[in-house]
Amino acid sequence: MGSTRFDTEVLLARSHWLHAIHGLALATVVVGSVLGISASADAQRRIPINIESTPPGATVFLDVETGAALGTTPMRNVRVPRGSHTLIFKLPNHEEARLSVNVRRRRETFRAVLNPLATIVITAGNPAANSAAVRIDGQAVGNIPFRQTVQPGRHEIRVGREGYETFGQWVDLTGGQVFSLPVLLQAAAPVTGSLLVAADMHGVPIFIDGEARGHSPTVVENIPAGSHQVELRPEGAPVHRETVLIQAGQRATMNAQLRSGPAAGGSIRVIANVPGAVISLDGEVLGEAPVSRDAVGAGDHILEAVATGYQPLQQPVTIEAGQQRVVSLRLERDAREAGDIIVRTTVGNAIITVDGEERGNPPVVIDGPLAGTHAIVIVADGYEDYRTTCETSPATNCEIEARLRPRGTPVRVVSNVRGAQLFVNGEGAGPIPYEGNLPVGQHRLEVRAEGYHSHVEQVNLLASAEAREFNIALTAEGDLSDEERQEQRQDREQRFTAAGTHAASVLPPDLAVLDMAIGFPYLADLRLNVGITEWLEGGFGVRTFGRLTEFEGRVKAGIRPIRQLSVGVQARFGGGLGPDGSHSQDELWEEQCLEGMTPTGMPTGRDCPVSNEGMPLPAGENARLENHSTNSLFFSLEAIGTLHFSDAGAFSLWLGVDFMSDSYHNLGSDSSCLLYSQFGDDFIRQTYGADGSGSAATAEAEACKLREDFVSIGTAAAASGELPGGRQDLARVRLGGALDLVLSRHWNVWALMEGVLAGDKRRMLGDLFDLGNEDTQLYFQLGFSYKF
Repeated sequence: MGSTRFDTEVLLARSHWLHAIHGLALATVVVGSVLGISASADAQRRIPINIESTPPGATVFLDVETGAALGTTPMRNVRVPRGSHTLIFKLPNHEEARLSVNVRRRRETFRAVLNPLATIVITAGNPAANSAAVRIDGQAVGNIPFRQTVQPGRHEIRVGREGYETFGQWVDLTGGQVFSLPVLLQAAAPVTGSLLVAADMHGVPIFIDGEARGHSPTVVENIPAGSHQVELRPEGAPVHRETVLIQAGQRATMNAQLRSGPAAGGSIRVIANVPGAVISLDGEVLGEAPVSRDAVGAGDHILEAVATGYQPLQQPVTIEAGQQRVVSLRLERDAREAGDIIVRTTVGNAIITVDGEERGNPPVVIDGPLAGTHAIVIVADGYEDYRTTCETSPATNCEIEARLRPRGTPVRVVSNVRGAQLFVNGEGAGPIPYEGNLPVGQHRLEVRAEGYHSHVEQVNLLASAEAREFNIALTAEGDLSDEERQEQRQDREQRFTAAGTHAASVLPPDLAVLDMAIGFPYLADLRLNVGITEWLEGGFGVRTFGRLTEFEGRVKAGIRPIRQLSVGVQARFGGGLGPDGSHSQDELWEEQCLEGMTPTGMPTGRDCPVSNEGMPLPAGENARLENHSTNSLFFSLEAIGTLHFSDAGAFSLWLGVDFMSDSYHNLGSDSSCLLYSQFGDDFIRQTYGADGSGSAATAEAEACKLREDFVSIGTAAAASGELPGGRQDLARVRLGGALDLVLSRHWNVWALMEGVLAGDKRRMLGDLFDLGNEDTQLYFQLGFSYKF
């Protein structure tokens, strides 16, 4: 009979264990489904945020610029899906800005600064420049007329076309500047020269590189630069050959003597209507008119005269032997057009005045002004006036490239770090404190100091007589900048909100959480957990189920390698106390034996100590009951894994190993029945007999439901004194899971379930409500967490 009952209880224990595993698996599936639904809902959740830009008016796109725009800055309460995104800002004539954001708080404001671009506008200053090719920084970008935005800074502009000189200019541009450039293309410098050929014989054929080019004397034009073979072929005389070097834009002279023997010469006197005109004969300068020259070879010669403001004059002259030739030259005034006035400037809205007459915005081109000196004045808002003069003459232009200097705004920059340096638009401006003038417009101010984080600020300076002051506070490299502090505060707020005590990740160092729970077998549970470091957490708690009140300390270490997952280990240790169960024989008689008497006068108390004859045991030393106090000691080690779903909560699983020692002297299935060891060994042997037989023993076993326990001891065990004791030492393997849900910044709600995978049942946890059940090995809790 005893063996059958033992087998039945084993089967029941296994059944409880299987139900625990199945229940935990079902809970895991349900929680996983809830997690997936929550994660999906969290991903689709849209949060209202504010978006701003400097300057305003930028079009904002979310993540990709090919999709629909969110709107134009500034924007208020625009709804964006929760999570990490990239805000793309676009504004004409400004550099595109991209801002990485993590959307997690309602009505959070995100700002971007858009750096202005510079604009280059190139127009034709004369017909030759129309459709000319434009290159910027060596890259072909289009043709005139041309307009394009570029990055602020230094750029090279080149404009050219075949047959004309290439126009080139370097410009330094600032953000927001519109640079206008009218281009005049001049014909390319000549690549040919000319040759004046004279000889002592008239009308001699001239050949250059074998090609007939006229008769002497003459000037041959458009001869390619370089060395050429020149031949004079007189009739009836040997051919005269010379190699002549022609230089581009210059005239060479060849004076050949074709007659044999010295030729008789004559003389020449030249006068001109322009005193000081320079006179040349066969390319050789004779001097200023009037001028004479003797010993001029007889024959044909070429006479030339040049004077400033007059057209060059060239005419042939024949000298006869022994004769003087007087030549009168009349020079005509130069009828060519006067040079143009061309004024350019880097400021598109400037007003240009020429000789007191307003000519409008640049570029200004004045065709054919009177030759002489001209006054140029350029004025523009925010810039210093520009004044200059220039000269024009026939075929000579007056070209002005005016670079206006911005009218400065007084600026004062101070800092908390001595020796800091100020940089304006990337260029060093000097040490701080700095006082000076900066041009009106947008600028990038940067303050640098060794060992400190650099401060960068985009400012827009307006024309003002009052100094604008900037007080810059630098933070040491070991300290956090304002932006880093803001990010840290945001991260702390997120961690504060999402924190939970069951997760593998630890609490932030400045956070404490109070857990309050009810459940089974522990009817009430109160715990306080505190973050110690970034990876360490500690806490203590108290819990009770009436029979035992336990005090627990805990230490947890954990890491969160990615946002969605954390892992950790936790150690739990402590002990508990329950009511003291020490009684004397008299106390036991009063409490248990006087429940009633049989008609024969025998006590009916179930746990009443009696003799072999069935009579109450007399008082005495051997009748004294041993102390049966209730207490426990325990140590647990747990490995924890947690899946986090954003700020909504977390699901945790853990596997733990428990080591316990319980002092509990009652039967696990009947808390009213004391185990044998609570009576002295002598008393047990006297009452039940050394072999465990006897009517009293049988009655006691029936009454306390200890048949299997008692009989299984065996005669030898009973004789040796190895009777069932009151302290239970055991080790168990436990699997648990918890679901934490965030209600608000300060409150969480959670549910916990645990089951024993391997190990004995705890007698301490049996028959809690006098239902006769043993330890169920399946436990649960429901609770709230308060974060502060």
